[in-house]
Amino acid sequence: MQFYQETTVYQDNTANGVYLLSDDKSKMYAYVAPNSGEVKTFKRFIRIDTRGRKFAPVKNTWGYKIADEENLNPRWTVTGSKGDRYTVERTENGMTCTCSGFKFRGDCKHVKMDHA
Repeated sequence: MQFYQETTVYQDNTANGVYLLSDDKSKMYAYVAPNSGEVKTFKRFIRIDTRGRKFAPVKNTWGYKIADEENLNPRWTVTGSKGDRYTVERTENGMTCTCSGFKFRGDCKHVKMDHA
C-alpha cells in the first residue's frame, strides 16, 4: 500500500485528492480530506477505476500507520497459462485477481483454482 496524489488534469478543474491505494491501484483503503488533511479510512476497501487517471506516489506525511496489506487478507501468486504472474486474494467480499480478465469481468480461472 502507498499514498498517491492524483495528478490528472480535468477540463472542469476538478480538484485532485490523495489516496491510500493497493500496490496495483485497484483498491482504495483511505483518502486524505482536502480541507483538514485528516486521513479518512474505510471499513472495507473500495474498488477504484484508475483508467485514464494519473497518480504519483507521495510520502506519508500525515503520520498514518499503514497496516500491512499481507495481514489484511490472505493472498498468493499464480502463474497464468502464458507464464504471466498474478496475485489472487481472498477478501470479505470474495476472491479477487490482478489479471485483466478479472478486472473486466469480475471473474477468472485463477480464482476458481483450488487454494486450500
